Amino acid sequence: MQLLRILCCLFLFIVASVLIADKAVCRKDALSISVGGLWDLTGYYRREGQAAYIAARKAVECLNSQGGVGGRPLELVVADTRGEPGRLLLEARKLVEQEKVVALLGPTSEALTPVLRNYAETRNVPMVLTSGDDPLLPYRKNESVRWTFSISPSLGPAIKILFREFARAGLELVGPLVADNARGKRASLWLQGYGPEYRLRILPPQNFGLHDTDMVSQLQRFKEEGAQVIVAWGPRSCGPVLLRSVKRMGIHVAVPVQLLSSGMLKKYTGLFKLWTAAPPLLLGYDIPLSHSCAFTINRFMNAMGKEASGFSIEESLAAGMAWDALHLTAMGLRTSSTATHRDLRQALEDLDQKYYGVMGIFKLSERDHSGLVPSSLIVLERNKNSWRPVISSSRR
Repeated sequence: MQLLRILCCLFLFIVASVLIADKAVCRKDALSISVGGLWDLTGYYRREGQAAYIAARKAVECLNSQGGVGGRPLELVVADTRGEPGRLLLEARKLVEQEKVVALLGPTSEALTPVLRNYAETRNVPMVLTSGDDPLLPYRKNESVRWTFSISPSLGPAIKILFREFARAGLELVGPLVADNARGKRASLWLQGYGPEYRLRILPPQNFGLHDTDMVSQLQRFKEEGAQVIVAWGPRSCGPVLLRSVKRMGIHVAVPVQLLSSGMLKKYTGLFKLWTAAPPLLLGYDIPLSHSCAFTINRFMNAMGKEASGFSIEESLAAGMAWDALHLTAMGLRTSSTATHRDLRQALEDLDQKYYGVMGIFKLSERDHSGLVPSSLIVLERNKNSWRPVISSSRR
């Protein structure tokens, strides 16, 4: 009888323990909101991926210290994509189906952007891109961007801010030098399309191959046609070849930040002008206090601490985009009725206020899923070892 009583007590204790444990898990699930990060923590782009992970983790710490989202803490769940499309899809599926993340952030390199976009659109999962320059305009025909958003500087705003500066500087004849692929063709169309708005004459584009060892012949053609500045658009891997070729020709050149790399900048000797349409983050603590994003950038720099001081330009941009992606997602979650995929997507489209980030000012809408305000970018000119603003962009 005594043994039976002991066994009964033990049974009741085990059942109670299981119920308490289940209740604790349910409480955790009810309180926390999981966000998934897909970055290369190993492989060729591991330095950028690790920088993005550090910044995302710091962003979550910052948001949770302020009460999270409606009193619910954010939980960051990160997977290593290793730069492999198959691995990216496998980890994305795990994050959505097993970890129940409300949104996905990533990837590290723009080569994986179409893969992740396709997954997000087919599975109806909100996705905030941290690479690439695709214009995300849902109203355009054949555009599948219903669930995809972006924090990376997109094509249109970068062209607008560069062209505005060219017009102010009296540079009327522009030569577009673009990669010989589908993305380069798209860039050339946008470059030619915006020219008339700024009273610029855009010469017929010249193309370069992704494996070309120089671009001298294309630059020589532009020089003969009287081009005053070259606008080059292509992948980051082509940057060093571009600068080496421009150095031989002595012609001014402007590029998007996606083309810049530490290896490319090491080849810059100051013999020609090098401009970029940059997010305010690139000025760091030197950002003018009058800039609308100055407070955010100083907060980011303080949060990152010593880690940011040794970052290359690629790592700085990766970190900044991850930071903004987390904060933009949190901004959407604060206005959504429930933390579901559909409600978050709707909330991001319906945001009635701008997001002031380290990459610029964003005003998302149903018609524009990137929403970068062009005037929040800054045209920078490269000195031998640093950047300086060409002109303080006006606000709007």
